[in-house]
Amino acid sequence: MDAFGSVFGEAKPPVAMRMRPILFHAHAYTNDVSQLRLLATDLHSLAWDRSLSLSDIDDLRDDVGIGGSCSDFLDYLKSCLSSGEVNLLFTHNGLDRVHLVATKAKGLPRITISLNTLTHSALNDVIANFSLSLYAAFKTTQDHASREQERASKLMETLSSEKEKNEIMQKQLEALSFLDKRKATKPKLVANQVPSVSDVTQGSDQVIVPAQQQTPGRECEELCCKILRNMSKNKSTVEPEKIFFLPAPALASSPQGEGMNNVRPSMVSFQDSLFLCDMMFTLVLLNVHGAAQRQMF
Repeated sequence: MDAFGSVFGEAKPPVAMRMRPILFHAHAYTNDVSQLRLLATDLHSLAWDRSLSLSDIDDLRDDVGIGGSCSDFLDYLKSCLSSGEVNLLFTHNGLDRVHLVATKAKGLPRITISLNTLTHSALNDVIANFSLSLYAAFKTTQDHASREQERASKLMETLSSEKEKNEIMQKQLEALSFLDKRKATKPKLVANQVPSVSDVTQGSDQVIVPAQQQTPGRECEELCCKILRNMSKNKSTVEPEKIFFLPAPALASSPQGEGMNNVRPSMVSFQDSLFLCDMMFTLVLLNVHGAAQRQMF
């Protein structure tokens, strides 16, 4: 009987009888858990009760026609009393005897328990005990609801924190994806697209150098090439002191020596050659200095 617990509810009287609302309480006795007590009262002037022993419960189970053990029947009885479908029927003898009728659902067996009226001398104590038991049940339910609400609040905080972390991670993933797409779409310089000396028209004063490869030494090379071409154009005859000079930038900028087939030797004077040698020496120093700076960074 102790596993039965406690059940409160409302027993609906017939509509034709104008009565106060009647509440009932089913519970195991505190001193004797082998007995089940049912009490119904209007908390004013009426009260009925009934005590059921184990043998009474077995007889009630036979009357209802439900098989199984006694604990199974008690579970079914508790379900019927908790269903909200509990009625209070009166006999022809008036208010001395009533029937508590409960059913779990439509179409399932009904349980009918007879209740006997209480004397006026015991009425006050019964109503007082009923009120205290109802308040205790209310406090227990309130405590359970408070704990569940606190648990739900903690779960909501955890959910909010995880949602915020998820949003931060999503933004980081989007940023990384944007960087990857930007790197993928960035134009890359292909080796066979780099212009060489062989791609430049002979006699042109312009040398095409990729912006990524322009260095101070490279600019000097371009200047040397321009000077050589201008000097070659301005010389109409070849004097005895002039020598053949092949510009070094043409050989350096042409991969695998291909520039040898496309660059013609220039006719320059000895003084001009000395000037060009001085510029080439400066070019070498600038290239060495630029390589050292790139290694440092």
